[in-house]
Amino acid sequence: MVLSSEKNLYEILEISSTSTTSVIKSAYRKLARKYHPDLNAGDVSCIRKFKEITEAYEVLSNEEKKKNYDLLRGFYTENSQAKRNEAEKAYKETLKEEKYKSDSFSDVFSDILEGFKNTTSSSTRQNFKTKQNRPERGSDVNTDITITMIEAIEGTTRIINILHTEVCPNCEGKIFLNGTKCPICKGLGEQSIHKKLTVKIPANIKHGSKIRIANEGNTGYNGGRNGDLYLNIKVENNSIFKYDGLNALCTIPITPFEAVLGASIEVSTPTGKVMMKVSPNTHCGQKFRLSGQGLQQDGKRGDMIVTVNIETPKNPSEKEIELYKKLKDITKNDIRENK
Repeated sequence: MVLSSEKNLYEILEISSTSTTSVIKSAYRKLARKYHPDLNAGDVSCIRKFKEITEAYEVLSNEEKKKNYDLLRGFYTENSQAKRNEAEKAYKETLKEEKYKSDSFSDVFSDILEGFKNTTSSSTRQNFKTKQNRPERGSDVNTDITITMIEAIEGTTRIINILHTEVCPNCEGKIFLNGTKCPICKGLGEQSIHKKLTVKIPANIKHGSKIRIANEGNTGYNGGRNGDLYLNIKVENNSIFKYDGLNALCTIPITPFEAVLGASIEVSTPTGKVMMKVSPNTHCGQKFRLSGQGLQQDGKRGDMIVTVNIETPKNPSEKEIELYKKLKDITKNDIRENK
């Protein structure tokens, strides 16, 4: 990692040099949640940024390391070269005592020292983003719920499985345990969990409506309240039925002999199956009305409108073909006459 001469650990966490421990922790959690590699599909820039903010946090969250860092930083911005060299030597000894020998931290502090050496502008040193230690509301969670037209009219209930964040039960949001990142939340202080909720969907709801469930979103920070859960309602298009107001519309096939002779056939409606009488000499496209078999709303119920379509068998047997030949021979009427 390379730090420019105009950057320091406070700028990395977007806080001021006077920030309290709780502000430092809150800032890290917010940035870690934003740049965590698991949430950014291997984005190299996010991986680099996550490493940078984690390294900054590991220094600033430790009282002794932060004190030494501030001391060294103060020497480089306010004192002579001789005192700077003296402070740098003392600080490196501190690092050895604390066993900070990893390459990443060596690079970090090497870049920090180089940055202090090259930084001369007092305005740059004061250009920090100040953050207050205030409660932060958790983010909202959105999920889609698909219901049938009948459920939209009459209302229903759904058991939904949502994914949201809660404070990590292992580190209780502290992020670090015994000087190392929590192995459960990987330094986020929170974890994503699945939660089942039973939700009542009211009657007469429209497609595209939203239902708000308070406090069932992601966990808040610093005492802030949780976010909300929003259910986006989608009313499915049924492959069997279409709707015209409260009337249900459908098309069903009948055989040629049912059309000529008449028949009683089973028909599906929004509320179940019923028997429908097909009158003799029914023609293709003829409509039948089943009273009271549509949708119900505000005390009113629509009808079921059934359109029949005469169809022949896809794979007729030899005997059926022979019967059709006989029918052809004895048929005298020309159905295309006067068409």
